[in-house]
Amino acid sequence: MNRILLWLCTLAFSTHAAAVLEASVNQTRLIEGETLELTLETMAANRFSRPDLSVLEEHFELKDSRQLSLVSQLDGKTQPVTRWVISLLPKRTGYVVIPPLTLNDLRSQPISLHVLTAAEAAQDNTAQMAPVFIDAEVDTETPYVQAQVLLTLRVYHSVSLYDDSTLTGLDMQDARVESLGPPRNYERLINGIRHGVIEVRYALFPQRSGELDVPSQLFSATTMPSRTGDSDRTTRGRLVQVRSPGISLRVRPIPAEYPPDTPWLPAKSVTLSQRWQPDPGLNLLAGESLTRTLVVLADGLNASQLPELNSLGDQVIQGLREYADQPELQNQVLDDGIRGLRQDSAALLVQQAGKYQLPSLQLIWWDTAQDRLQETTLNAIDLSVMSTQSFIAGSEPIAVEASLESSMILRLWPWQLATALLGLACLVCLWYLWRFSAALEAMKQPLQDEEIFDEVVQGNPLSDLQTACRGNHPSDARKALEAWARQQDSEGLIGLTHHHPDLAEALDELNACLFGQAEHHWRGKPLWRAVRIVVQSRKREAEILEPGLESLYPKV
Repeated sequence: MNRILLWLCTLAFSTHAAAVLEASVNQTRLIEGETLELTLETMAANRFSRPDLSVLEEHFELKDSRQLSLVSQLDGKTQPVTRWVISLLPKRTGYVVIPPLTLNDLRSQPISLHVLTAAEAAQDNTAQMAPVFIDAEVDTETPYVQAQVLLTLRVYHSVSLYDDSTLTGLDMQDARVESLGPPRNYERLINGIRHGVIEVRYALFPQRSGELDVPSQLFSATTMPSRTGDSDRTTRGRLVQVRSPGISLRVRPIPAEYPPDTPWLPAKSVTLSQRWQPDPGLNLLAGESLTRTLVVLADGLNASQLPELNSLGDQVIQGLREYADQPELQNQVLDDGIRGLRQDSAALLVQQAGKYQLPSLQLIWWDTAQDRLQETTLNAIDLSVMSTQSFIAGSEPIAVEASLESSMILRLWPWQLATALLGLACLVCLWYLWRFSAALEAMKQPLQDEEIFDEVVQGNPLSDLQTACRGNHPSDARKALEAWARQQDSEGLIGLTHHHPDLAEALDELNACLFGQAEHHWRGKPLWRAVRIVVQSRKREAEILEPGLESLYPKV
């Protein structure tokens, strides 16, 4: 009887445990714009069951939901488990309650959350330990109208993120927004934890005075999955969304002490410079033109905000005309914002001789760093213009006073003298090179008028070779050549061709004709020329050796 009662109690307890809808969240303290995951789990449901989530729409935005069918073991028994994972984005800050959710007859418990604003999170160390949070700041909250405001957004993340992160664009109706380059990525240590930082910077230019709200921006990213505990199971990457805090600006109007009818230039610094081509300090001739380039460089202003400058201003100077060119505008992105550059070039045409003075140029601007009026000035420029007749007349006394000797001497500049000397040296070198090559060629060629043989001897191999070459008889020439070569060198033709390449080449042509390798008729002239070179060279060698041999036998 006791066993039956125990079994009934156990069955009732297990049935009650199975008929429970458990609710849990991954975090109860989060920052405005950050999402959380709500998990619902029960054993008394099937795959077609679904909890009622409509009660969440009052305080939360449902971003994503998924259903999982799992298997759980309890006291050695296998039980099916159904789990729902819902991503929620709170619609307001402060303390928010997730109301009880129902599934058929089951009901979950409520869960309290604390949603912090970005300002509260910036002062709360525990809030900044969230995986992802965002911060925003401006360099001034009280700018002047049309003055630059630097907005910096920094996204801090202590977890790894996929490359799908996005940041909503900044669009303001009453301000011009310009991006200051691509996002910067670096690391920063916060409360002993290393955070990756994504920094985005903008330059804002308010277009009206009064209150101006900088809207918050939404940053979305997916965290990379990480291993949990010592198991091999990995958690899924989840969507993270954080929103930057909104910033309110109080835009000041143009100061009353700023001169009216003057272009409004609020900047950190302004410089005014000029370039001339040619130098205006030189004496000019009537009809000549000069090019003047006025350069304005302003930190904290866009190039389109800089005014146009001209050399004559509003004045009309008789005999001097100005022809302006298209201005060059350029914006440079620096660490402290935008630097505007404007270049105005104009040609000044002097039509008459005389003295001219270009008026000074003043550029009035408002120093936003020191909050006071500033003025940048270029001094007046004097021009001295001569007529063509006076220039010619002024040069005549100089020519009369010059001495006869100096008038006959040509103006020889150093580079002209150096060029002449270099050309003369090249000509001398070429002449010596030509003489040297002619001497070498003469040494190779035999003398045309030189008599090789003392007398014509019948049966002389060299005479037979000459006869065969004149008659273009290759067989007779080959026999006579071999007989003559044996007289000249102990190794015969091999020894002679080794020391005389011309003879070797002529012998190859003769062999090609004899053995059928030549397609043309053999001519003996090249062979006879090569033989004469050999004879001539051996004769010169003998003449060089004769004095040495005579010294061995001195006269008594």
